[in-house]
Amino acid sequence: MSKLLLSGGRVIDKSGDRLADVLIGPDGRIEKIGVGLAGENTLDVSGKIVSSGFVDLNAYLGEPGDELSETISSGTRSAVKGGYTALVAMPSSHTLNDNGNSARALTELYKRGLCEVLVTGSSTLQSDGRTMSPLGEMSSNGVGLFVVQGPPSTDLQTLRRIMEYSQNYGIKLLFSGSNNFLAPEGVMNEGVVSSKLGISGIPKVSEQIEVFQVCQLALLTGANLHFQQISTAKSIEIIYEAKANGALVTSEISPHHFSLDESLIESFDSRYKILPPLRPMEEIARIKELIAWVDAIATGHSPCQDHMKDQAFSDAPFGTIGLETSLGASITNLDIPIAEILRLLSWSPAEIAGIDDSHGGNLIPGRPANLTVFDPEALWTVRGKQMASNCSVTAFEGIELKGLVSHTLIDGELVVIDGAIQDNER
Repeated sequence: MSKLLLSGGRVIDKSGDRLADVLIGPDGRIEKIGVGLAGENTLDVSGKIVSSGFVDLNAYLGEPGDELSETISSGTRSAVKGGYTALVAMPSSHTLNDNGNSARALTELYKRGLCEVLVTGSSTLQSDGRTMSPLGEMSSNGVGLFVVQGPPSTDLQTLRRIMEYSQNYGIKLLFSGSNNFLAPEGVMNEGVVSSKLGISGIPKVSEQIEVFQVCQLALLTGANLHFQQISTAKSIEIIYEAKANGALVTSEISPHHFSLDESLIESFDSRYKILPPLRPMEEIARIKELIAWVDAIATGHSPCQDHMKDQAFSDAPFGTIGLETSLGASITNLDIPIAEILRLLSWSPAEIAGIDDSHGGNLIPGRPANLTVFDPEALWTVRGKQMASNCSVTAFEGIELKGLVSHTLIDGELVVIDGAIQDNER
């Protein structure tokens, strides 16, 4: 690979914001950053932002077992098109990872991805919520992130035990709340709109109770824990208070939870059936006020076969794709500096995932060139059929967003050029 010069861009990383060229060496690492540099191949990125690549903490890839919804290839193609250089692959009933053998197999399988894919483990055997998985064995086979389900999926005694044992192996727990334990039949936010439509709702307090319980256990045990897909302002406040009291907790929010509100469900369009559910506009306004207390933006990318969404709202599965709309939704709907958006999309999630030695962080000589180039002013209209994912169902369908990725580099290799995915297998 010859040297590549990214010329004339606005470089933003954890250390600051400046106009500079970025020279990438033949080894795929950053060689120099400065003004007036020369390279064998030059890519003019004037008017665009060059940042460390985005890191997604919450994406479902389907494979193995649910390839009609998503594959490693289609999912990571969608990821790089959206500016992601790494993602955390969430387990499902198809991809249970609860022992050393499965950990090794998934680690090898995910190497086929166009970007880096991190393996997550189930903290209980068969995700039964009762019997703890062999955390040590799995940790020694490369798993550093373990998913824990909230009560009642996991009883509190087991949850405490998992938190205590996790510290022996230096692993991080990803808390994925059930959200609907107070309303198992709920399919949207409980409130005025659900009453108007006659649809069973999920109360906000359901999430908040789970978050409070887990924060108390985190304070008790000292476990390192990350809350996934928080969707209420009160949950953000609870986590912030726990953190202030010494808990090792972080949180994420998905773009649809600060961009789209429950009134969209009045159309009975199942693309808006998401878990946690879309909340009222006043909740979204309060979430935006507290966004500085949140640690990461995660897509919650949860594809399914398109035809499964083409049924009655109550019968359709939860979920929406999100890897290619995350940047645009964030720039469009968050009234905060671009650097703060990049903190949430890049360097903070990289730290949470434990990969900040190669993703996120500062763009300095010697670091792998895992980079994203984007135009923060570009306007575009979301069309699910144009996405790289196997699934075309997006909650942002037909919405105009501002901010579009033009180039993505993985270890110095251009895998997206002018918005087009390069089909060279890694």
